Formats: sequence, structure tokens, C-alpha cells
Amino acid sequence: MKVTNTTRMNKSKLALAIGASMMLSGYAMAQGAASSESGKLEVIQVTATKRTESIQDVPMSITAINGDRIEKAGIQDLSEMSGYIPNLTISEGAINTNIYMRGVGSGINRAFEQSVGMFIDGIYMGRGKQFRAPFLDLERAEVLRGPQGVLFGKNTIAGTINLSTAKAEAGGDFEGKVTVDVEPEYGSQGVSAVLASGLTDELGVRLAVKTSESDGYMENTFTGRDEQSTEEDIVRLSAHWAPSTDLDVHMKVEHTEFSTKGTTAQIIGLEPMGGLANFVAGMVAPMLDSEFGDDKDDYKTSTDQALNPEMREVESDNVSINIDYALGDGTLTLVTGYSAYESELLQDVDFMPVTFINTNDIEDFSQVSQEIRYATSGNNKFDYITGVYYQQNELDFDFYSHVDTTQINPALMAAFAGVPAQAINPAFPAGLSLVDVGITPNSFTRTTNFDQETDSLSAFFQGTYNFSEDFRIIAGGRYTEETKDVIRRSMNATIDSSLYASAVDITPPASAYPSPELNGFVTATLLGVAVTDPEGGGSRDESQFIPSVKFQYDVNDKFMVYGGVEQGFKSGGFNANADATDENNEFEEEKAIGVELGFKSDLLDGRARLNMAVFHTNFEDLQVTTWNGFAFEVGNAAESVSQGIEVDGSFLITDNLTFSGSFSYLDSYYEDYATGPCTAEKQAMGMEICDLTDESTPFAPEISSSLFLDYVTEVGESMEFFAQLNVNFKDDFFFDTDLDPKLMQEAHTKVNARIALASIEETWELALIGKNLTDETTFSAGLDVPLVKGGYMGYTDAPRTVSVQGTYRF
Repeated sequence: MKVTNTTRMNKSKLALAIGASMMLSGYAMAQGAASSESGKLEVIQVTATKRTESIQDVPMSITAINGDRIEKAGIQDLSEMSGYIPNLTISEGAINTNIYMRGVGSGINRAFEQSVGMFIDGIYMGRGKQFRAPFLDLERAEVLRGPQGVLFGKNTIAGTINLSTAKAEAGGDFEGKVTVDVEPEYGSQGVSAVLASGLTDELGVRLAVKTSESDGYMENTFTGRDEQSTEEDIVRLSAHWAPSTDLDVHMKVEHTEFSTKGTTAQIIGLEPMGGLANFVAGMVAPMLDSEFGDDKDDYKTSTDQALNPEMREVESDNVSINIDYALGDGTLTLVTGYSAYESELLQDVDFMPVTFINTNDIEDFSQVSQEIRYATSGNNKFDYITGVYYQQNELDFDFYSHVDTTQINPALMAAFAGVPAQAINPAFPAGLSLVDVGITPNSFTRTTNFDQETDSLSAFFQGTYNFSEDFRIIAGGRYTEETKDVIRRSMNATIDSSLYASAVDITPPASAYPSPELNGFVTATLLGVAVTDPEGGGSRDESQFIPSVKFQYDVNDKFMVYGGVEQGFKSGGFNANADATDENNEFEEEKAIGVELGFKSDLLDGRARLNMAVFHTNFEDLQVTTWNGFAFEVGNAAESVSQGIEVDGSFLITDNLTFSGSFSYLDSYYEDYATGPCTAEKQAMGMEICDLTDESTPFAPEISSSLFLDYVTEVGESMEFFAQLNVNFKDDFFFDTDLDPKLMQEAHTKVNARIALASIEETWELALIGKNLTDETTFSAGLDVPLVKGGYMGYTDAPRTVSVQGTYRF
């Protein structure tokens, strides 16, 4: 890495943060010295290594949250959960779900794979719409940081989120639970129920259902309604069959329907740069909320929705079958999965009360997968886990963008009057403009169909050699072969883009041939959003081998040191954008190599726990999207570094009071990105690419932390009182890829709290839950308003909410 002032500063900050964390470690141990010996912290079991073991025995940086804590905190989805976990950001964007870990994620392209792998009950979920429902009846959420390619496969280049839903239990007792959540200010309410029973000693079933709705916390000043209203319905049936001590079968069938109306997007800045932007700004400014330019915390949006209603609908089905069979000295496991969804997304993407631009995405996806693996018992001198994995999926996209010129026609007429007719056809006489020859602005639609079929086959092996009871080496690798077949078809003005040929070949005079279709095509061309490659796609085959080597040393039964190196990769593919060209039709795979060193410790006879990790990961051939003001340029154009430290710990201060927390310092920057996107201001100066070398990556707060204080005590002889205080801090970070300061989320602290009263027998519980109690206004994502340089929008996070939660168990 070349040495620059920025590099020296980053290294200094890293050294300072390591020193601060060591001071924090000493402070935690000193505080724990005065504690009593009457209790111990809960031991959390995880499956991060494909085996069930204590989180303290896993040689990697990992955060785990059990389902009971998620439910009691009222955490509804992954986006909310990421607010509690340092170095993790999950948010909905205009096209993709943004999932960033340690400052690394995927850019804006419908065909990009995720950089953070999502697994639910062992099934890979590579697209955001596959995992709407996991926070119903969840057993555990695990966040594994750093490349996880050997055990979890491709597209885990930044890390993995591993979710487990609650399982049915053969021979178990009949039990049930009903939970009701009500948040009155924004009309949010939800009911969930769980019924479980061991029908026989060999068979058990579990049924979980949920229905919820909300009016939304945004006020649309143009339509006069609250947004974003949501409705969600989930049904999950699981079963457990255990016909013998050697065989366990878990099955799950799940159906989800999710819909929203409206948007959380709002204009957060309008500083027009250029003719069209000036015209649009002048036209809509009187209709926008008067404080939008100076006050971003008004929770007001102003989309007009004249071209289509603003809405999202997703209907999904998931099936999983997990079979464990005791074989020899280990266990043979078969994991079979099916996942499918249909979705429709309609957006007003000018985000203003003007009939200008809208988009419609219709998506149909299906996936089948099969993993077969064998793991030895874990009690041998040499233990191993090995297996094969196959996945096949089909993705069918239909999406269009419509530009309506009715309201902006005066500005476009002026532009057309200044364009020589010879720009369209050299045969036109010199001195004539487009308007002179009868070509005038007209609305147009750009449509694209993208069909992709993917087949992936891999084999993996990881072995653990115990040199002694205290020291072991863990090494392995995975070999993957993948094939993608893609067909992309795009056209402008709802007709074939061969129209361009007729436009340039026509013989003057022009008065006989101008048509709405031709005028629409010329309008698209001059705005820079015309189809440049009517047909794209192709077929690509790729193969990768990724190795991993780690060590683990147990200093004693309370303190473990680990370290290792692991590679990862993310699949290449084909550009799904309508403005794809021959040059950026295809992008190559992305590679990473991560180094991590850390320790895990149990202190004070189990009353305290402290873990720390130092990491450094290099990413090569980053798949990036560059917005040039009119179109997206897609390719492999960057290298980045993600490095820092992560500390987490817990301290049982008394039997009634527990303190826990996590802290991270992150230095994530582009090591080489000479062809990066430009801010709107630089685009207005005529720049299309900007050098972002040594600049921060997006969604990469330098400092983030999460602190919890939990208190429980008996009230009388029949009840218990619970109280929890949670404080989450995130440093400032960019939430758009062009790193525009106007699209930066400032540093902020959010405070959450919960108080509850429950029966000793745990048959009922009544709780009051407050989120974002300091009413911080934050934005989860944002971007430049298309075609309006100087227009900025952001997706607004929820304000302060207070809800009541009641639970009855039987």
C-alpha cells in the first residue's frame, strides 16, 4: 500500500483505537474483580462452524443474539437488528437491499450478488426479498465477520449472517404463546402466535403465525396521507421426526406476504445545477415543504404518485429439510432447500411532487439447493468436516423507467431548439435545430427484461489437528464451479431501438416522419438514458479455490487465543442495467483475503466475559457501480482495505444486574479507485469519473458501539420486574457511493429502553418498549435525484416510538 498522509492518519487512528480497547479491557477486568461468585453468565451456543458449540470456543469474531432478546426488544427485521451490532449496516435502497459489514457490501445493480451471505436454517438466501420473515419465532441470530468461504461458500466475502428459527421437538410438551404489540402514534400493531406439541415420542410439530400492519411515520404533503403503510402475514409450520437415537429430521414450510404503500424517501437537499435541474427546482420548490432545505427532521415526503402508486409487494415460499444421521464416529447431514418469491416494486424516483420519472420492477425468482456433509465427533486427534453443495436458481426481471415530459416540456423545448438537426441526421441543412425539423420532446419508456440461470457446484474440506489438548491447527479449502446464462433485452419508447437507424437514414424534409415514438427516442438520447445495447448477456463459467488456515491456543480453560488467514470470493456476472454497453456488459468475480487475530476469555469464575479481535482484509477487483449523472457504469474497478478492532464483553455485576457491550474501530477505504463516481457538483463541471483512492468506503462508520444494562428483581412473591437500557452509537458515514458530503449521515446516538412485569411462572408478561427515545433523525440510504443535478434524497429511519407488548404463555 502506498504511504500517504491519509494512510499515516489511518494507521495512527488504528493504533490509538487498539490502545483504547486494551484500556477498556483492563477497566472491565478491574470492575469484575469485586463481583460475587453466586452466578454466571449464560453460555451461548452457536453453529458458526457447522457444529453446535459455545461461542467462546469459536475462533472468529462473532456476535450472537438469542431470539428471546430479539422478541422482547421489539426488533422487527434485519435493518433494526443491525442498529444493535457494530460494523453491520442493513437498509433498503432504491434497487437493492444494502448489506454492509466492516464497510464492505454490494453496489447498485440488480444482478450483483451480496457480499454478506445470508443463511436461514442452513439455506443460502442470496437475494434480499428471500428473508422477509425470519424474525418470527427466531431461535438465534449469528453475525460472523470476515470471509467465510470454506464452510459457507461463495458470496460471503465480507461475512455471514446465520439465522436459526425455533424448532419443533419430538416428545415435547404442549405449549403455546400469543404476543401482541401495539404502537398507537403511528398505527402499528401486530399479533404473533406459536403452538408446539410433541404428538408422539417420535414426532413433534410447531406452528408459528404473525400478522402486522402500520400506517407509517412519514407525512406525504402532496397526497395528504401517512406513509409508509405496511401489511405483513407469515405462516410457518415445522416438524421434528426422531424415529431412533441415530436419526433426526427437521422440516420447515413457510409462506410470507408483505406489502407497503408509499415511501420513507424524502428530499433532503435541492441545489440545482444546470438548465433542466433549475427548471425542475423552480417548478416544484413551491410545492415542497418549506423547511426541506434546512430541516431534515420533519418526516415529510412529497411524491406525487401520478404515474403509478408507490408500493412494494412480495410473496415468498421457503421449504427446508435438515436430516442428521449418526454414522460411525460422526454425523452425516443432508440439507435440502427450496426458496421462491414474486415481487413488484413501483417507485416515484424523482421523489418530488412533479410528474417526471417512475420505475416498475417485477421479479420472479426460484432456487433449489442440496448440501451433503459429514462431520466427525470433534473428540479425536484429527477431526474434519467435508461435503458437497449444489445450487440452481432462476431469476426473471422485468423493469421499466418512464419519463413523462408533460410538465418539463418548456425546459426541454429550449434544449431541443439549441440542438442542431445534423446531430440526428447529417443530411439536414446546416443551421436548423431539432425543433425546426419537427422533432420535439416526447415522453418515453425504457424497458428491460433480464433472465438469468445459475448453476453452482462446490466441494469443501476442513480438518482440525490437535497437536495437544491446548493447541490445534484448522485448515481447509473449497473448490467451486459456477455457470451463468443470461439474456438481457432492452428498448426505448416501447419499440425496438433499431428506430435509431431510421432516424439517421431518413431523407429530409422531416415533416413527414416525426412521430411520438421517434420524438421519445430522441428525447431519451439527449437526456442520456437511451438504450445503447438492445441485447446483452451471454454465458460465463468460473471456478475458484479458496483456502483457509487458522490456529487456536487454549492458554487455560478460561482464555483462548486464535488467528488465521482465509480467502473468499464473490461471483461475477452480467450487467442488468438497461444502459449496459459492450464494454461493461460483464463483470468479473471479486476476491478477498482476510487476516484476523484475537482472544476470548471468561473471567471471575464465569461472571465476566471479554473478547477482542484485530482484523485486516484486502479486497481486489471490487464490483462497483459508477453513476455519471445519466447512466450506471458497472465493472471491476477498485481495490479496498478493511481493518480495525472489535471488542465485546459482559459483566454480571450482581445476580440482578448485567452490563454488556461491544465496540468497534473501523478503517475501511479504497486502496485504488481511480474511476470512481463523481458528486453532482463535479458532474455539473463536466467530470464523469473521479479518483476516490484513499477515500472511505460507504456505510463505514469509524467508531460504533452498543451498550446494554439489564436489571431483574422479584416483586412480591408472584412477579418479576425487568428493565433494560440500550445505547447505540455510530460515527458519521457516507450512505451513497459517490461520497458526497450532502449524502452523509452524521454521528448519532440512539437510546432504547424496555420495562416489563411478568409472573414468576412466566405465564404472562406486560412490557413497555421505547425505541430511539432521543428522537434522532437518521437516514439509512440515499442518492442523487436522477436527471436533476443538485437534488438529494434519503430514506428516513423511524423517529421515537413507544409501544406496548403483551405475552401470554400456556
